[in-house]
Amino acid sequence: MTKRLLLLILLPPALIAQNIAIAHAKEETLGKIVSVNAKITQLSDQQQKIVSRLPGHVERYFVTPGQTVSKGDKVALVESMAFSKMTATFLALKAQAKAAKESLETARTLYKKGLMSQHDFNRALIETEEVLSKLDTLRSQLDSLGVATDRLDKTTDTLILRAHADGTVGDIFVPLHANVDAEEPIMSVVNRNAFYAVAYLDVADAMRLSEKSDGYVAYANKEYHAHYVRLMPVIDEETQRAKALFALDSHPKTILIDTFVPIRIALPPYSKVVTVEKSALTLFKGEWVVFVEKEHNETHEKTEHEGKKTAHAHKEEHNEAKHGEHEHKENPYEPRVVEPLAYFGDRVAVKGLEVGEAYVASGVYFIKSMLLKSSLSEHGH
Repeated sequence: MTKRLLLLILLPPALIAQNIAIAHAKEETLGKIVSVNAKITQLSDQQQKIVSRLPGHVERYFVTPGQTVSKGDKVALVESMAFSKMTATFLALKAQAKAAKESLETARTLYKKGLMSQHDFNRALIETEEVLSKLDTLRSQLDSLGVATDRLDKTTDTLILRAHADGTVGDIFVPLHANVDAEEPIMSVVNRNAFYAVAYLDVADAMRLSEKSDGYVAYANKEYHAHYVRLMPVIDEETQRAKALFALDSHPKTILIDTFVPIRIALPPYSKVVTVEKSALTLFKGEWVVFVEKEHNETHEKTEHEGKKTAHAHKEEHNEAKHGEHEHKENPYEPRVVEPLAYFGDRVAVKGLEVGEAYVASGVYFIKSMLLKSSLSEHGH
């Protein structure tokens, strides 16, 4: 006997009851289930490439592969002479713009007093507008690089690269202390909220896919629901199978791109089936069972023996009830043999239960322990 099972046997009935949950069998629509391989992937717009928009030298990385980042987080530092020149030019234009505005105000005053011609005033106005236009253009470029131009007060060659969206750092393409060209990607960041599975299907099955075609991706001993998106237009050359794209509605915290996993897909024709939670199904004495309450299943036995009790039987029943009352309280459930028809997600279609029938959804191990304790007591008696 295992330590786990022995511990369950010794648990008090009240504690066991707290760990048992009852559910009711449901009627659901289920299609033909096919099991195929699929590859975890992302669409191209779900991965961002962090690039250095200016040539420079990668001086520091603030992140490592696999690290989670949020939009705006610093990811790398690049020292760039081009960036130094941009900041120097911006500061110079900022000073020129200030002087030009002051000169324009002076020219405006002289023009109003008739001490400056219209031609000279217009020239001063055009010169000021040219300086302001150059300043605005450069300010826009620096803003796109993540520079707070309103706080820029000195020339710098330190360009900080930041994440454009939430995600996880994928590959780092440029080694530390290496030179990088303008627009050259230095790392990738994967969007952790948009994963897909490309299923490889027989062409005949692929032609039966519809909006109702649910998928269940098995990853790290757990299943995740996925909904059908579209059929890819090109057959896979190596396998000669059709490729269908499914979007994962949920996924594990850590998931690896390009991993091959099993996927089960529901295809037409669809039919009504009775389903229970997968946690309710268990092997008991070599058969698949779910546990149901005894009081719902003893009507036949009660009818068969009704009216046949003698005084001796009543006395014997009284003695058994006296000595076995506690045991009865510990064993209010019995196994119902069922036939599993299909698994999908956290549920399983079964034959052997009726729609609405109550069953033990969780705490199956506790029920097993109680039945084992009952059988040991009978053996000892």
